[in-house]
Amino acid sequence: MILVKIAVTSAMVLALSSISERVGTRAAGILAGFPLGIAISLFFIGVQQGAPFAAASAVSTLGGLGSTLVFCFAYWQASRRVRRFELAAASVCGFAAFLLAATALGALPQNRWLLAGVTAALSVVFALVFRRIPETAAPTRLPLGAKTLAIRVAAASGLVLVVTGLAGIVGEKWAGLLAGFPLTLCPVLLIAHATYGKEAAHGIIKSFPFGIGSLIVCALVASLVLAPLGVYGGMAVAIAAASAYLALLAPLILRRRGG
Repeated sequence: MILVKIAVTSAMVLALSSISERVGTRAAGILAGFPLGIAISLFFIGVQQGAPFAAASAVSTLGGLGSTLVFCFAYWQASRRVRRFELAAASVCGFAAFLLAATALGALPQNRWLLAGVTAALSVVFALVFRRIPETAAPTRLPLGAKTLAIRVAAASGLVLVVTGLAGIVGEKWAGLLAGFPLTLCPVLLIAHATYGKEAAHGIIKSFPFGIGSLIVCALVASLVLAPLGVYGGMAVAIAAASAYLALLAPLILRRRGG
């Protein structure tokens, strides 16, 4: 089970990193909305704790996704303002902001439609705020050495193992909120930041609100179908719905924004 978690999560992070390097940060930001991060978390939570537990967690995941937008804002602001150790400062500030936002959203009634509406509204607000971020050209691709690959694998798989491992301890609500943490986006941001500078990470953040709709669809559908369809069928339907959303909207967004 642990090896499966590591393999699937690592493959997604490496793919997003490659996209950022090959075709630009705009596409990487939008495609970070592909729901593998929350799908992996909810799937393994369901396998370990049962489909009804995962369905209840998926409701709270909608709040966790709103917290991810706050994470992106805090990361962007900290990396702009801190002069020394900006990568570490941005990571710490982003994580702290995520926990604060998750606590606030966790205090709301855990109603799927309310939380979906709040996160959708936040995505509009942050899309407008992130318009201030300059457009970033695609960075030049660098060879992927063994050390770089190891860092990417460790960062992504470590986050998934922590979130899914804590599910039975923290309960349905916090398991769902933590499942909304940017499991795939965060390592990609750190990689882009460390390799190409903060501007590359900012370029990914700029486009992320346009891709988060896919994550909202995935969590919303999962909350509805996991219990009746089971973990395997429910997550398959949720991923299919989210993928259809992203396939329809991503080309329109990229074309409109000149991608």
